[in-house]
Order: sequence, then structure tokens, then C-alpha cells
Amino acid sequence: MPNIKNITEKSFKETIEMEDKLVIVEFYTNTCVNCAAVAPTYAKLSDDHKERAVFTNINANTSPDLVRKFGVMGTPTFKFFCHGRPIGEVVGAINATLLNNQIKDFLRHRQDCLSKITPLPMEIDGLRIGAVISSDLLF
Repeated sequence: MPNIKNITEKSFKETIEMEDKLVIVEFYTNTCVNCAAVAPTYAKLSDDHKERAVFTNINANTSPDLVRKFGVMGTPTFKFFCHGRPIGEVVGAINATLLNNQIKDFLRHRQDCLSKITPLPMEIDGLRIGAVISSDLLF
């Protein structure tokens, strides 16, 4: 059963700032083909990691202020938050393994997240990268 909380601009701040776990926000649109393609993966990962992370989604079409605030340029965009701070993102359609590894990296480096104010560099299967991943580089 997916554990994805649908949030709005109104509930965004409360959801992101009050949560003690890693928070993942998927910015999507109803007409986005890539969003539909990645939805089953996101749903499965939300179930796999429900004890340690909060999975949310927000419709980019109905939340223009948040889209502007976080510089969302396309959908799907997955933003990772630690205590209200954005710490990384994945943009575009991404395969299950890469998205899962990114989530596991943020969970593994949680203490760094709590103590630092800048995005965290992560390693995915031995490849050292910045916290921002573009799907253009993955496929």
C-alpha cells in the first residue's frame, strides 16, 4: 500500500518543517507522461522506506508559488528535505534502482543532514556526485 501524502501549498510548510524524518516531495502534473511512468516506483519505495522517510507529492499546476520557490523546471522533480531544508533533488524520469539508491544515501547520511546547512554530496554505487541529479545524465 503506497504511503504517499498528497500535500498542497497550504500544508507544505507544516508537513516539511514539522517532520523529523527525511521528507521526499514529488512535484508532478496530471498530464506528465514521465510522472505516470515513475508513479509505481515511487509508490513501492514509499512502502519500502515508510519507517524512515515521509513520501509526499504536490501538483505543480496547482502550486505555482512552490514551483517558483524551489526552482522546479520540469516534472517529475523529487526534492529531498531535512528539517525543512532542501538538501537535494532528482529531476525527470529515473529508474527504480537510482531513485532507491538516492533515498538510501540520504537516509544513511542523515546525521550529516542534521548538522550541515548545505546540500550533501552523495555516492550512488561508487559514483561521487552532487546532491542534484539530472535524468539527462542517467539515460
